[in-house]
Amino acid sequence: MINKTASELWQDYWFLTKEMAKFLTRQDMNLFYDLMSQRERLQTLIDQTADDGFKASTTGRSLLGEIKQESQRILQRLQLQLNHSKRQQQVSNAYDGHSAEPTNRSWNR
Repeated sequence: MINKTASELWQDYWFLTKEMAKFLTRQDMNLFYDLMSQRERLQTLIDQTADDGFKASTTGRSLLGEIKQESQRILQRLQLQLNHSKRQQQVSNAYDGHSAEPTNRSWNR
C-alpha cells in the first residue's frame, strides 16, 4: 500500500463507514461485513500512522464527528435488525410449538 497521511486514511475510513451504512440499509449483510473488515484493517493502519495533528485540526474534528455520528446510526440500525430478527424467531418458534415459555392454559371450559 502506498504510504498515506493520517488525513487520507481517515477519509478512506469515512468512505468505508458511509458504504457500510448504505449496504446495511439495503440489507446486504455480506458486503456490509466485508466493508466492516476492511475498515478494521484500515484502523490498524491509522493506529500505526503519525497523526501530524490531523485529529486536533478543525477538519479532523469535523470528519471524526461525522464518522462518530454515522457509526452510531449504524449501531442503532443493527440493533433494530437484531430485535426484529429475535421477534421473527419468537413468532416462528411459537408457530412451530417451541415457545420459550411453557403455558398452563386450559382450553376446556
